[in-house]
Amino acid sequence: MPHRDGYTQGEPCWVDLSAADIAGAQAFYGGLFGWTWEEVPTRQGFTYSMAQKDGHTVAGLGPAPQEILDMGLRSVWNTYLAADSVDEVYKRAIECGGTGLMEPEEVMNAGRMAYILDNQGAAFGIWQAGDHRGAQLIKEPGSLSWSELYVPDVGSATQFLATVFGLDSEPTDMGPMSYTLLKAAGEIVAGVMTPPENVPPSWCTYFATADVKETASKVEELGGAVMNGPFTTPLGDMIVAADFAGGVFLVNQVC
Repeated sequence: MPHRDGYTQGEPCWVDLSAADIAGAQAFYGGLFGWTWEEVPTRQGFTYSMAQKDGHTVAGLGPAPQEILDMGLRSVWNTYLAADSVDEVYKRAIECGGTGLMEPEEVMNAGRMAYILDNQGAAFGIWQAGDHRGAQLIKEPGSLSWSELYVPDVGSATQFLATVFGLDSEPTDMGPMSYTLLKAAGEIVAGVMTPPENVPPSWCTYFATADVKETASKVEELGGAVMNGPFTTPLGDMIVAADFAGGVFLVNQVC
């Protein structure tokens, strides 16, 4: 179901990019995925950009906070999980060993959000929808196609997500790789696996494309880098890429 007007609790519902160079990020991702941009002023005084694809809102872009820059990062994709009540989910997350980075607060009329580290240090946002109900288009070229959690202890992660969001988990056969699917209300919504070498606990963002080889060429033409691939997976042919400022994302080919 590529067109969406809401998400089940625990389902990845939104991604946005924290970037040091907003204009550069708009040019890179606009050139790569055909996104156009709608500028939204915020109470904090900065402008938040909403990426549009075929008339649908698909992702966000905002200035990187100082704590991100202090870590030497200039471009980071962020994942948000849907919540019926941000306050209740945030409370459970802290009780289960999570660390609060931003307590629940209103985002004008758009919704209510918080930001945390889970019990293994993976950062993610919690989003309670208001006028903004999440990505309006998914699993179509130029939109969010999959979300994946990298953690050293998969069992601990699935228990955390079960207690905090009510997500179910199901190990699945992926050949030589151990992989666990996450389910919300019986529907598969994301995956969990141990991280590749030198990758910290984190959520990873995938975008869809109609032609992964063409997308790989565009990444490099726009000043980014293809770090791995193309290679074949159950999600289709795929690349691991970095944008011009080092922000990592994956792209998978959809039919």
